[in-house]
Amino acid sequence: MFLRGFRRRTGRPVPELVALFRSIVDGGRDFHPIASDFLEHFMDGAGASRTMSPRWLRSFKVIKKAERKNQRRFERQLARQARLLGDGESSWLHDYWDARINAFIGTELFYVSRMSLLRSQGSFVLTRDGPEVRVSGTVRHRWFDPYDWDRGRWVYIPRHGFVPIAVGRDLVAADEARNFLMESRHVQTLEGRCVDGRWPRRGRERFGWSLVRTADG
Repeated sequence: MFLRGFRRRTGRPVPELVALFRSIVDGGRDFHPIASDFLEHFMDGAGASRTMSPRWLRSFKVIKKAERKNQRRFERQLARQARLLGDGESSWLHDYWDARINAFIGTELFYVSRMSLLRSQGSFVLTRDGPEVRVSGTVRHRWFDPYDWDRGRWVYIPRHGFVPIAVGRDLVAADEARNFLMESRHVQTLEGRCVDGRWPRRGRERFGWSLVRTADG
């Protein structure tokens, strides 16, 4: 009955929409507990932001892929800057990269956040000693996304079929739910070296990334 709800508004009574989302929360706890928790927060959290567990978030390949994309961007920058250093010289590199994330349909991350962003801010020092440049630094990753039920037309929810995005909009308009910000942070360190080479042999770069462990990461 909700498949037709491709409009900006459903035209359904608000109590009916509240009951639908409450049933999704209750029905999903055994299968997607995190997604159910966040949907319940949408209904009851008064718009307060929520912090995601880095361990849970990084368990999804799409998050690790975005993280690696930004790591490679830093590595290419560092390799270029290393070639410009004279013997005994040092330099700093400060920059950030954004990687867009589209969660795979059917994963729990999809039901929490279909599209999100990983922003990686890096700070590195490079020091040349002869043909070798040593590199070290820190990257602070911030994943974030507004939980807002504003993008797309509908979403398929197991046991409930196709649910229009307009349901979420109607509940916000009726003050039965509030959009909120989801975010998560984790830190990685980098140790590496870049060794000069001569044509036709190019220089060699080796980079090692390590996760800074925290209580929830």
